[in-house]
Amino acid sequence: MSSRYVRFVALAERLRREHPEVHDPIESINAGRVLVDGVVITNPEGLVHRHALISVSNTRPLRGILKLRAALATFEVSAQGCVAMDVGASTGGFTTALIAAGAQRVYAIDAGYGQLLGSLRQDTRVVNLERTNLGALTRAIVPEPVDLVTIDVSYLALAYAVPQLEVVSFAPGAVLIALVKPMYELGLSRPPSEASILEEAVRRAASGIELASWTVRGRMQSPVRGTRGAVEFILWAQRR
Repeated sequence: MSSRYVRFVALAERLRREHPEVHDPIESINAGRVLVDGVVITNPEGLVHRHALISVSNTRPLRGILKLRAALATFEVSAQGCVAMDVGASTGGFTTALIAAGAQRVYAIDAGYGQLLGSLRQDTRVVNLERTNLGALTRAIVPEPVDLVTIDVSYLALAYAVPQLEVVSFAPGAVLIALVKPMYELGLSRPPSEASILEEAVRRAASGIELASWTVRGRMQSPVRGTRGAVEFILWAQRR
């Protein structure tokens, strides 16, 4: 090994010195918050140049965490000890909130690759199902009854997404928490702001969920806006 390169863990003290807000360098690396020369590092044992530029990304909670945390509290839904499925997991905001709320296991499903935070990849309670299309779900992929399913998808209306969950086994009284993105519900080119259009988006989403053997029990506006300042809503439903 060239003396110019060291394992990143050897730079932990330098990370602490240059970024005093970081209390645990390894945890920050695993969470994907540390960048070396602008590239996210998720392996503490990875080789880096000893004089590389180290930076730390914004440590504010993921928007998904705030959205789902608010929904669980508003709808008084408990995730304690449940088997959950996070559809459209992306970086893992909903998954993080579910684990924090006491979920026993979370199946994190996303068609993308490499987005899930490193800390979640290493969490034994998380089953990382990246590169998994919603339409490809089977009971072999999710082999146990699901108590709670969250869904946050883009480019696909909930009216089309939720029926595709039927191949999974659900526990009696299973709960669904779905994020409504009006732009995608209505097939628009940009997020709408007019109250009547937003209401139509929620109506269509709720109707599609109802047709897929769920009963919508409640709704709320998301406390956090989506991409490009989009107004979003959250629906709470129970399995029939």
